[in-house]
Amino acid sequence: MSKNEPWSVTQLLARLKYAVEGEVGEARVVGEIGSCKAASSGHVYFTLKDANAQLSCVLYRYQAVGCRVHLREGLLVELSGRATVWEGRGALQFIVERVREAGVGSLQQQFEALKRKLESEGLFAAERKRQLPRYPVSIGLITSPTGAVIQDMRHRLEQRAPWVQAYLLPVQVQGKGAELGLARALQMWSEPERYGLPAVDFVILARGGGSMEDLWCFNEEVLARAIAASSVPVVSAVGHETDFTIADFVADLRAPTPTAAIELTTPDAAALDAGLDQTALIMRKQLMRAVETARLRLLAAERGKLSRPLELLAPFAQRMDALEEDLLEHSRNRLHLAAQGLEMLSARLSAGRLRVELARAQDRLVAVQRTLRLSAQARMEQWASALRIHEERLRAASPQNALKRGFAFVRKKDGTLLRRAQEAPLGTQLNICLSEGELTAEVTNPGA
Repeated sequence: MSKNEPWSVTQLLARLKYAVEGEVGEARVVGEIGSCKAASSGHVYFTLKDANAQLSCVLYRYQAVGCRVHLREGLLVELSGRATVWEGRGALQFIVERVREAGVGSLQQQFEALKRKLESEGLFAAERKRQLPRYPVSIGLITSPTGAVIQDMRHRLEQRAPWVQAYLLPVQVQGKGAELGLARALQMWSEPERYGLPAVDFVILARGGGSMEDLWCFNEEVLARAIAASSVPVVSAVGHETDFTIADFVADLRAPTPTAAIELTTPDAAALDAGLDQTALIMRKQLMRAVETARLRLLAAERGKLSRPLELLAPFAQRMDALEEDLLEHSRNRLHLAAQGLEMLSARLSAGRLRVELARAQDRLVAVQRTLRLSAQARMEQWASALRIHEERLRAASPQNALKRGFAFVRKKDGTLLRRAQEAPLGTQLNICLSEGELTAEVTNPGA
């Protein structure tokens, strides 16, 4: 084509496209997303800008399906792709193949720096992690009052442990300043009487999944120190299983999801029912063995092999003595362990919190003592009742009762008990045992 001959628009744009693709080709570019729109075809059209310029970009559907970054206005991203010219509109365009959040690197550096700092101070140490109660009575939930997280946790708690009381302290779990609200909530539950909150066995910090930016409030130092200072154990249940925050490392227990936090901290009602059924089966078997033993002893008494039936009660009395001693020893051990626990807590707690913890520990000691006394009393009454029943049965089966009703034992001279008349021929010497005294007789008229 002659240099003086004019080009058509199509020809010019084709040359421009060839030049751009040839000179630039594949490239990586960093900028902030401006306007962003997803078409019905699945393609995503947006602009990438910096302080001085902007660039039209397109992410085709087959690339958008696998993209893990949620494209939105204001997001700083790094794009990989190739520059071209869209001839249909005569516009420069960047065809995107990969998307990465450009801000993640900076946040990750902040995350690692704070993690190293707090770890050096011992806030992640295993020895400072507190044990959660095996059978909690009440739980504090610190999370958003709306959304699926709180509903899922409540539903799972109703299925698993419906007797546990759960109290919600609503907070903001995302955005600037959210960490201050979370830290404040922990402080309030550390002093429930002061703020009019119910006392709980532990609290759960919960939030659903999201990007690193969405979860960033759980990576703030103010929240980490509030978790470490909490007077009640803290469970961190933030994001999905693959998400880790600073709160996870400081908390006494990390749960992979909010729902998993309920499963890790509460007993399963179905498993408890199965355990009770097994215990009931064992008790029935023990009772049957005890009844069988008593039956055999009664048979022995009926056959005259025990001259003093009341001696059968002696093993039961000894068993009661042993049980009483075991209960007292168990009580002393429990009290001793509780006292040791109080001493350890007093060394770890500050003066301000010590009074609260001591009062709580005293209440628990009183409850333990009351439970042990009631348990011991119930066991003693149970064994006493069993002894009375056995005593009544032994007395009812005693040969002495038969003698008192007018019956008699007839023995031959050699002591053999006489049961049939044919066993005593003429002249047989007999010894007749009555309720009071004995008689000697001789057979003068043998039975037929």
